[in-house]
Amino acid sequence: MSQARDSLTARIRASYKEVLSRGFAASNGRPFEVVGVTKTFPVETVAAAYRAGLRNFGENYADELIAKASNPSLIFPSDPITWHFVGAIQSRKIVKLAPHVAVWHSVCREKEIELIAAASPDARVFIQVNFSDSQQRNGVRLPEASGLVNLCRVNGLQVLGLMVVPPVADRESLGKMFALVNKERLRLGLQGCSMGMSDDFELALANGSTHIRVGRILFGNRSEMGELGSRMSQGGPE
Repeated sequence: MSQARDSLTARIRASYKEVLSRGFAASNGRPFEVVGVTKTFPVETVAAAYRAGLRNFGENYADELIAKASNPSLIFPSDPITWHFVGAIQSRKIVKLAPHVAVWHSVCREKEIELIAAASPDARVFIQVNFSDSQQRNGVRLPEASGLVNLCRVNGLQVLGLMVVPPVADRESLGKMFALVNKERLRLGLQGCSMGMSDDFELALANGSTHIRVGRILFGNRSEMGELGSRMSQGGPE
């Protein structure tokens, strides 16, 4: 089991170093934060990523974040994990999430703002914007973001910046979307942008991103890692 654990840690460490190297090249040396998105990955993957040097982890589902953040093997009192919630927020889950979430990346409704402020005063948040024509996509139109930023401030929340999950588009269109989000966050006097995932983080960083949310490029295929984590937790073949 130790051999499998060490192998997993080494794989993630190498991937993390590659992301940092490519990221710094894309951002021209400007610092940025890597949020490792561990949605559906087992606890063993998170622990290996922690050993590899990651401290920021993102989850899309409330119950999964709560379970991982409460797991004794992922509690490090002297150098704790910073948990980011990056999925669509369900109002009824906010109270349970609040003790664990350090940064909320997907705030886009007045009710969410009020509930987060009540459950976690002075919480750090990003306002999610949406470029898609679909009403099913989370987020507000870019011109509407300023109103939510102001509401967050009135409610005592720390607005770190704007966040986007862009629709599928060609590279030129993606670059324009990232640039527009960055331009608006600068106009609003915000610190940063949460944008860029495994396939486009370099483009996002070149256009002002300060937080990239990456999973596959760090941890590999989800089904593969899930099987490995399962074998490790059961003490199976190394």
